[in-house]
Amino acid sequence: MVPRAVDTTAITAMAHGMLREVHASGFAPLIVEPTFAPRRILSELGSAYPRDVVGLGLAATIFGGWLTTLPLMFAQPEAALPNLFAGLGLAPGPLAAALPAASAVLVMAFRTWITTGVFVTVHDAIHGQVAPSFPRVNHLVGSVCAFCYASFSYKLLYRDHNKHHANPTAVDDPDYHEGGLKRWLLGFLAHYSTFWQLFWESFQFWSFVAVGQRLMGIPFGHMTARVALVWALPSLLSGLQLFYFGTYLPHRNSPSSKHHARSNDWPWVVSLVTCFHFGCCHEEHHAFPSVAWWELPTVRAQRKGLEGQVRAKCTSN
Repeated sequence: MVPRAVDTTAITAMAHGMLREVHASGFAPLIVEPTFAPRRILSELGSAYPRDVVGLGLAATIFGGWLTTLPLMFAQPEAALPNLFAGLGLAPGPLAAALPAASAVLVMAFRTWITTGVFVTVHDAIHGQVAPSFPRVNHLVGSVCAFCYASFSYKLLYRDHNKHHANPTAVDDPDYHEGGLKRWLLGFLAHYSTFWQLFWESFQFWSFVAVGQRLMGIPFGHMTARVALVWALPSLLSGLQLFYFGTYLPHRNSPSSKHHARSNDWPWVVSLVTCFHFGCCHEEHHAFPSVAWWELPTVRAQRKGLEGQVRAKCTSN
């Protein structure tokens, strides 16, 4: 007889096993019908078209959003910073005076989020999920996005991320460092910062400044601030966002689950905005690493449903 008090870890393990049986012929986690419209649309796309089309389509959308907003650093060369609201033609006043600052915040916020999406595309490529049927295309997309994100070597990221999955929160996990948030963050940044990575980042920064100053006549100080606003700071903030929501929160205190990872129940939109679902569905990611980012909420919903079934069965005996 199964005891009434069942260990939560055991229930989760049983639910994972049931999920693997359901998807044994090739993981297509599209059983649960989502109620939130964007989730439903993505799931319908996944069921109607090959996963390669969805993966490449989302990768192209994210990278396109990153690439098409990059030239904002050269927009409105007569102004100190580009102003998204310049065309409104407002009369001078408090509102008009506040709009340039609001524009800068919006630009930086969007650029930070879309830059995070570029790295998430790299991450999905490492797991072979951007174009599962076309490995060369998959890894080419990953390589391009890794360099555009922060001049990273895709091969090194591939190696280190596989180490992370092989032994999460262990001594040889490159993403894990003991000693609290500050020490963990410094160790994380130090590990992924190399001489050539920093060289290429510096080269690109000053190249952007030179192009704006020499070709468009934007003053040096203004152009430096523009590159920082549109390119450099969003990249740095994206790294902090990925670390905090995608690494620190899921793995802090080395959770006792099989994969030493935890998930949470934040709303779908919050999950998407914070880390493209890798923070809220991190345990599911480690349990099913072949699931793309856009499929993770559905997998989590499935897992929770199966856990409920297992728990009900155990407590009824």
